[in-house]
Amino acid sequence: MKRYFTLLLMTVALCTSTLASASIIALPNDGNVSDSLIGDSGWLNEDTFGDALDFVTFDVSKDSLLSITSSALINLGLSVYQGSVVNDFAIPFSNGGDFTDLFGDLHFIAGNNPFVPGLGGSLTDIALTAGSYTLAVGGNEGFFDTFTNYAYNLSVTLDEVPVSAPSSLLVLMLGFAGVAASRKRS
Repeated sequence: MKRYFTLLLMTVALCTSTLASASIIALPNDGNVSDSLIGDSGWLNEDTFGDALDFVTFDVSKDSLLSITSSALINLGLSVYQGSVVNDFAIPFSNGGDFTDLFGDLHFIAGNNPFVPGLGGSLTDIALTAGSYTLAVGGNEGFFDTFTNYAYNLSVTLDEVPVSAPSSLLVLMLGFAGVAASRKRS
């Protein structure tokens, strides 16, 4: 009996897992993502059970400014987290706070306001340090359409924050002056 129950459970899990999970997408080198979502309110409702939410993962090698623009027939909600999503099925997602994917914690950096449905779709000049990040993308309409397929396009840009040479040179010169002053005292 236990054997049949295990077989039944595995069959149900395999059949429903392809229908019931958000997508995890690695950000391409050109920064452009084209995909689709099912429903218009997945991000707003924090829904990870269907294909109403996508997670875009990317790495930052140097301090950078992140900007995201989107185009779709619906308004998209966007949230940026420090950390990478590994598991996307039935996780306790939060569109405006930290959450876990059961393998690691993701810390909220910035995002659209979930208390104002119908707005969003872009983020500009979000300061990021070196590390791994996840962008959550989903509908932010609030009309609770859970069956329509909506295509979207994202353009993600990472601009490295330049280190200004004159200020670095000034700090270096002040350091040398401090060393010289301390040697004169001894």
